[in-house]
Amino acid sequence: MTNSHPSPTRTVSNREIPPHQIFIIGDSHVGLSDGNEQRIVDWLGILEQHQPKALYLNGDVFHYLIAHDKFLTNSIRNFLAKLRELRSRGIPIHYVEGNRDFFLKGSFVEDAVSEIALESSFQAGPHKYLIVHGDMINDRDLPYRFWRRASKNPVSRLGLALVPRKIARNLVNNVEKRLAQSNFKHKRRLPIELMEAYGRKRNTEGFDRIVFGHFHEKTVVPSGDATVVVLPAWYESGEAMMVSPETGAYSFVSFDPSS
Repeated sequence: MTNSHPSPTRTVSNREIPPHQIFIIGDSHVGLSDGNEQRIVDWLGILEQHQPKALYLNGDVFHYLIAHDKFLTNSIRNFLAKLRELRSRGIPIHYVEGNRDFFLKGSFVEDAVSEIALESSFQAGPHKYLIVHGDMINDRDLPYRFWRRASKNPVSRLGLALVPRKIARNLVNNVEKRLAQSNFKHKRRLPIELMEAYGRKRNTEGFDRIVFGHFHEKTVVPSGDATVVVLPAWYESGEAMMVSPETGAYSFVSFDPSS
């Protein structure tokens, strides 16, 4: 059986973080009500002070984000406004789609970020990183795979645009509640073997650092010549993965807002 282990976290002061690092967060699960975005907007403000080389959002930034005007709230508006501010200061922002993200391409999200993709990658020192949410590696979660196929296609996008706002939001909320139990069941035990197999597969394409979100449990899985890293859920820990562009080394950091 493949061994896995959590990676340590350092709570650091602003003075300890070198400039121009690459940061990756996953699963911030921001609520849609007014004010729910303030914590992550504040965090982005601290991040900005470190002049990051890039920021990667590894899916599920909001509790759910359906990128249609009828689902737009002040929480979403304020968050996207902060991203635009960072972009205007020369910070690339890469949004990797998660299981709670719908119809981002061609939407109001596009002008707030540099990239919207199912996966993204970068070179850091000798290491090639792949950022992917990870929700599709578990082929045993059949209810979720059916939901993803049924909900993320042009027909469902058109249908969503046609139904009244209240009905659409109630429908999405009800379906999500029913699936939550299934998703939780498949997260009680991390699919370590599937993660290892995925890492080995993507290593043949040249990636030796694969970074997942989705599973919420900070874990490192050796995978042959590659390493799979599972991000902690940002909404629980406030932790970010920090990668040195020069060496490719990574660590987990939690900003100290008082420093």
